[in-house]
Amino acid sequence: MAEDERLREALLELQMLRDREAHVLEETKTLLDCLEAYTSADTPGDALASIFMSLGQKIGSESSFIVNRQDDGTVAVIASDKADAIGAHLVAPIDLFARARNVSDLGMLGSWEGLVNAQDHGGLIVALVQENQALLTVRRNGDRFRKRDLDLVQRLSGLAAQALKNREIAAENELLAATISGSSSGFAISDATRSDQPLVYVNTAFEELSGYSAAEVIGQNCRFLTAEAEDAPERTRLRTAVAEKTGGTFLLRNRRKSGEMFWNELTLYPVHAASGAVRNLVATQSDVTARVEAAGERDLLRARMERALTATEDAYLVLDHEWRVVFANASAIEFFAAPGVDWAAGTRFEDNWAAYLEDCADLPGRITRLLREPDLTGLANTARGQELDLPDGRSVLLRAGALNDGGLVVSATDITAMKSAQRLLSQRLAAIEATLDGIVVTDAGARIVYLNPAAVDLMGFSSPTAGLGQRWQASYAADAGANTKGAFEITLDRTTGNGTKTHEITVSPLEGGGSVLVIRDVTDSLAIEAREAEMMRELSRLQRQEAIAQLTAGIAHDFNNLLSAINGSATLIGMSDELPDAVRPHLARITAAGSQSAKLVSRLLDVGKSSEKDGVFDLSSVVRALPNLLGSSIPSKIGFSISKGTATSVLQGNPGTLSQILVNLVLNSCDAIGDTSGQITLETSECAGSEVGKADFGRLDPAGRYARLSVSDTGTGMSDDVAANAFRPFFTTKGRQGTGLGLATAALQVQSVGGAIVLDTEVGRGTTITVYWPLVQAGPKAGFALTETEAELKGLTVIVVDDDPDVAAVISTYLEAHGVEVAVCQDPRDALDAVTEDPDSWSAVITDYDMPEMSGGALTEAIKSRVADLPVFVVTALAKRLSDPRLTEGQAEGIFAKPVDLEALSKALAARAIRR
Repeated sequence: MAEDERLREALLELQMLRDREAHVLEETKTLLDCLEAYTSADTPGDALASIFMSLGQKIGSESSFIVNRQDDGTVAVIASDKADAIGAHLVAPIDLFARARNVSDLGMLGSWEGLVNAQDHGGLIVALVQENQALLTVRRNGDRFRKRDLDLVQRLSGLAAQALKNREIAAENELLAATISGSSSGFAISDATRSDQPLVYVNTAFEELSGYSAAEVIGQNCRFLTAEAEDAPERTRLRTAVAEKTGGTFLLRNRRKSGEMFWNELTLYPVHAASGAVRNLVATQSDVTARVEAAGERDLLRARMERALTATEDAYLVLDHEWRVVFANASAIEFFAAPGVDWAAGTRFEDNWAAYLEDCADLPGRITRLLREPDLTGLANTARGQELDLPDGRSVLLRAGALNDGGLVVSATDITAMKSAQRLLSQRLAAIEATLDGIVVTDAGARIVYLNPAAVDLMGFSSPTAGLGQRWQASYAADAGANTKGAFEITLDRTTGNGTKTHEITVSPLEGGGSVLVIRDVTDSLAIEAREAEMMRELSRLQRQEAIAQLTAGIAHDFNNLLSAINGSATLIGMSDELPDAVRPHLARITAAGSQSAKLVSRLLDVGKSSEKDGVFDLSSVVRALPNLLGSSIPSKIGFSISKGTATSVLQGNPGTLSQILVNLVLNSCDAIGDTSGQITLETSECAGSEVGKADFGRLDPAGRYARLSVSDTGTGMSDDVAANAFRPFFTTKGRQGTGLGLATAALQVQSVGGAIVLDTEVGRGTTITVYWPLVQAGPKAGFALTETEAELKGLTVIVVDDDPDVAAVISTYLEAHGVEVAVCQDPRDALDAVTEDPDSWSAVITDYDMPEMSGGALTEAIKSRVADLPVFVVTALAKRLSDPRLTEGQAEGIFAKPVDLEALSKALAARAIRR
């Protein structure tokens, strides 16, 4: 039994060995088939394609491709068995370049995008080709690769790497061949391994240059082209380079097939084989006949120039781009003697100049910095040249000019005699040049022949030479003195860019014709006299203004007493329960007008005082109150309308100030229309400061936003003179009926809050005065934010009650921008229900007083009866005259007048509201 068991084990092991041998044989045959297809390919591209084809035939791949990791980290296809896949990108959940893989379930690894995806493919093999390159092959969904398939793909990946490299080399060779073939320079390549070194290749440019076709020269040595003598130095040098198989550049006379001679610039360089031996000699050739002939012409011209410069008395020196001497004439050698080098051709400028300075050591003159370190390059950029004093006492004018090849031409002219004359002349003119008065010399025709620097400035000339030849009277507004004989003195005005200047001019005749003019600027003296007179007038005006201010204060004080009686009486009348309903609107207008009059009287006490910048209010409350404030002040023949483009704008400053300004502008429009029929319109909108042109008064920030309030009328309009003085204090066209303070005060108030006024008027067309008042944009980033109370406002819950939705919207928007949660109710009964149902949810209530369903007093009383500690804030148009005991006896936490100061209301809310 044991023997049978051992026999079965031996047979089983033998069978396993046979299966393994068959498997190895199959793998070997498969690999040999792939190698045969690879080696029989005609091109590297075909060899790469044979690898993809073998993968499809041997392991059943649906598609194969090679991917490359790009510089930005993405993966792109650089080769594939599908042409449309090249260049496509692939996104894989694994690092494809880390190691070889046989993936049987793509979906388990993550999300695939691009050519490989879990929906279409069931198997994937990854084999590394080289760094950042991998060979990928995939099967259809449902098919998986065998374990041994990975071995074949890894073996073929090495062949793929070589195929890619061969493809790159082939592409480079094709590019190089195309470059040489299409080059404009002639290329000739010889076989350096043979003793006669015959030509093996010439390009098209060589054929055109020599006139020979490729078929005529291939196999020959290219010496047949030369026209140089056998022993010519350049031909000998070329022959040596060819024999030694080295490189170099040579200039030879050659002969074309037609017999035409030309100059050939030949560059020779060797090409080495892998063993290091020279395999080929490559020669590039160019026709430089034009350049050689131009050089010959240049040498001829240079010889002529040297003969001409040798004969001149001026010194001339020519340097090349390295400052070596090319030419120096006799005068240059005499001017700047340099023993030892003596400006010989080929010597360096620095050596010659050093020898010249050393030779000057015993001369009496000093060696200046300009002599020691001459800046010839800077001199070439100075058109006027540079004067130089030499140690031997002579003076020269040194000039330099740049040459196209980078060299310099330096010239020196002896100006010793001219310098002596200039010194003598400068001494005689020193006094005239230094005087502050203008000195002018004219000829008999009153034309300028000389003027000193002071006269240049006084008469407005750009330079002394600009005035020469001009008639001196042309610089002045009047042509005075043209026919005057003898000496005389005159005062003339001259218009300049800085205004009008007044000159006092003394004219003295010269013997033989002409005149000497002495000009003195007396503008400042006359201005001082004028300022003294203006100061006296201003002092008188200030005294009158002080008297007016004192008178105004007295009138305001007396008028205040009368207003107290009027406003008090109106309050008492309003408390009567028997007052007819028809009378109440008139009483409301009296009360509003009285309140506004009190503000106007208060402003009279501060004539010239700027407007308050503090405070925040809504525009709608000011605009809505205007009809009641104006009341019967507008005649029945004049219509008044309001166009509210933006009803909920929030403004910065004092609402009473803006209300006063608008009332003032409307009443001015009434005066402009007079007794005739007309129309006054108030239009409101918002705009950016950048949308407004130049203001007539004040200045706008282009980055800011403003409320635009335009008061337009159909009156007579203003003339240009009246419009120019409209905002000047005490200016009026109403005679004794006007004070001249209305528009001036309004302008100062608008300017003080950071706004501006624009006047648009024309006689017969009417007038529009536009006020630009700074907006306060709600939000913590708006710049007006309540930095001290923001933290206390955040998280509060408030009910806002007002039957006017515009007023409620302004208050709620402002509070919400600072972190308050707001509920708005137009019916006070809804607010009472909300408080009753959930009293712990609310931090405070803000309510209007005058409401049809329930007054603010009744609402406050009802709320306090249910939630005694809930703060209630009341807003009313009659805050100072409110007599409701339900509010005045401490039930309300605060009473605020309309228009509401939103900032003050927010501070009160932050201080007194309950934080739930």
